[in-house]
Amino acid sequence: MYIDDKGIVLRCVKYDDKSFIVHMFTVSHGHVSFMVNGSRGKRSGMSARLFQPMTFLSFQWDMKPNASLQRMKEARLLFVQQGIPFDPIKRSVAMLLTEFMAYTLRSEAANPDLYLYIEHSLQWYDMAEEGYANFHLVFLLKLARFLGIAPNMEAYSDGDLFDLTDGRFTPYGTASETVMSGNDIRLLFLLSGATYETMGSIAMNRHDRARMVRYLATYYALHIANFPSLQSLDILQELFFEG
Repeated sequence: MYIDDKGIVLRCVKYDDKSFIVHMFTVSHGHVSFMVNGSRGKRSGMSARLFQPMTFLSFQWDMKPNASLQRMKEARLLFVQQGIPFDPIKRSVAMLLTEFMAYTLRSEAANPDLYLYIEHSLQWYDMAEEGYANFHLVFLLKLARFLGIAPNMEAYSDGDLFDLTDGRFTPYGTASETVMSGNDIRLLFLLSGATYETMGSIAMNRHDRARMVRYLATYYALHIANFPSLQSLDILQELFFEG
């Protein structure tokens, strides 16, 4: 049965000289893996160039219920990104978020609202000209809500710590890689309630963002099975976020 669909490319792996395996998060079926036969040249409509991570596609595929790899009939760009490919900071942030999604969405079933959230968010980020330095932090906190692992930001009392393992405030313990304290808790609280339009008002410097993204990576690793150490995280830590 052929399905007209759209989705975001999470990962593309070469299979042989003429084929590649594409992992996508789709509107109709959530995470789907495709075997794509095509050319690696510029003229092919199914070129590997079309399946770069964080690319959004409109496509048709032949759904076989018992197949581990599905077959894609045709594909085209859903929209052309204007900012992300040409800005080194935006590109690095987008790659980090795509790596997050490649692992968190690998078993995710169809969730059209989640797909629309991802599409809208990355389109907003692509077009944003200012006030986007905290985007990756707000995106990951909102993504956690869709995944059912959002931290519980209620019931805070002055002096409490935030335990990443339990995802809640606690009056006990000491600050560590899995226990947040002080100003970091305030930043987490503000980011968790921010929108893309308001997040620019949260004053943070490079070191604040570096700590917060590390905490969020730790949080995901604690709450998502087999979540790995992310290769793109170290690259992102070296960049300044001054948008």
